Amino acid sequence: MNPNISVVIPVYNSESILPKLVARLIETLKNISSNYEILLINDGSQDESWNSIQKLSDENKQVRGVNLRRNYEQHNALLCGIRLAQHDVIITMDDDLQHPPEEIHKSVQKEEKLSKKNILFK
Repeated sequence: MNPNISVVIPVYNSESILPKLVARLIETLKNISSNYEILLINDGSQDESWNSIQKLSDENKQVRGVNLRRNYEQHNALLCGIRLAQHDVIITMDDDLQHPPEEIHKSVQKEEKLSKKNILFK
């Protein structure tokens, strides 16, 4: 199975880690899916996170950015990204690399097993 995947990440004051995060995500996702996107939702960051997101999206067609006008908090930023996601499989994660992107395949495998049992997450 080659699922279409959307990864949604709320971003808050993370300009320095975003390039590393996106590089690791792309390396991981290209081995799991031929069709994926990375949604970076800037949640009113006070640093240069939005500029970093714009640069990353200019460099990578798989990266999309949203700049919220102010800080709406993590859950609202996640909801914004989930609503904008274009693919059926949606993975959410934090912007601090606490959860390694290299572990995404485990979530995808779980979803595949559940789908085989006619349980869908939509």
